[in-house]
Amino acid sequence: MEGRFPPDAAAAVWRSRDGGQSWKDLRTGLPQKACFFTVLRQSMSGDTREPAGIYFGTNSGSVFVSADEGDTWQESARHLPTILGIEVMDRAAGQQT
Repeated sequence: MEGRFPPDAAAAVWRSRDGGQSWKDLRTGLPQKACFFTVLRQSMSGDTREPAGIYFGTNSGSVFVSADEGDTWQESARHLPTILGIEVMDRAAGQQT
């Protein structure tokens, strides 16, 4: 049984810039070996900056952040409990996005 983890145990975020006609996998900075986490439905969010920041949390307690619309990623937290949801506070406007 394959289980619920990224194909080939390599994480990716998929982005479309043409309304879903084509998709690009974004992997830079994400685990590419032995990656067995999942991302729950409410555990991804974005901000209103230019370029947009994207954030997601995993069932294994990591939070990943991209400040460039997903082109590159870094792990900003780990060893937390399962991340059930992510909400982003826009510091400039002081509002949730």
